[in-house]
Amino acid sequence: MKLHNYRATETSRRRLAARSGFTLVEVLVASTLGLLVLSGAMLFMDFAGKSFSGIAAQSLVTGQAGNAIEFIQSRARLATSVSNDASGNVLILSFDDDFTKDSNKDEKPYNDRDHLEQFQFRNGDGKDSTTSDNSLIYLPLANGTSNRVLIPSGLRKLPGKNVFSVTNGATVLVRFGIIDSYARDHYQGIEIQGTVVPLNRPSVTNVVSIIP
Repeated sequence: MKLHNYRATETSRRRLAARSGFTLVEVLVASTLGLLVLSGAMLFMDFAGKSFSGIAAQSLVTGQAGNAIEFIQSRARLATSVSNDASGNVLILSFDDDFTKDSNKDEKPYNDRDHLEQFQFRNGDGKDSTTSDNSLIYLPLANGTSNRVLIPSGLRKLPGKNVFSVTNGATVLVRFGIIDSYARDHYQGIEIQGTVVPLNRPSVTNVVSIIP
């Protein structure tokens, strides 16, 4: 009787031990599922990282473009004359520093050209196509050394368009794009086109014209 009970107890222990362990198949299945979950998590993190990077880059270029065009328009509105160079890379604005004085002796004290300012599209290597070193610069005095960088890099010309154009002697056209060259966030970018007419423009320019 005692021997029978011992064998029964030993058999129960073996069955319990067998049930408490894992078979090779179970281990392989669990490992495969774990790898799938881990791979999915890594893909999600990579996608989320690219998305956040793209959002940040797009916000940056949009802010740069908006601030630049608004500043150019604010200065051009107050100018007494506007012009651009032959390349269309430089916008030249003149300003009357003292409306109580008639510097050019034309009996109009509000249209003098006491100082010049410039906005310049610059490329660092002489090639407009390499956007990484293209920038937009503002010179508060055209013949001075002080300048303000409006867009430090990524500036590009729109196809077949100058950055700065002046039509009808007064209407300023500004066209440019900004591109973020970081490949992993799929090259964020923006294109800007704006117009502005100086408030102090000559009366002979007060005609309707078609903007190209």
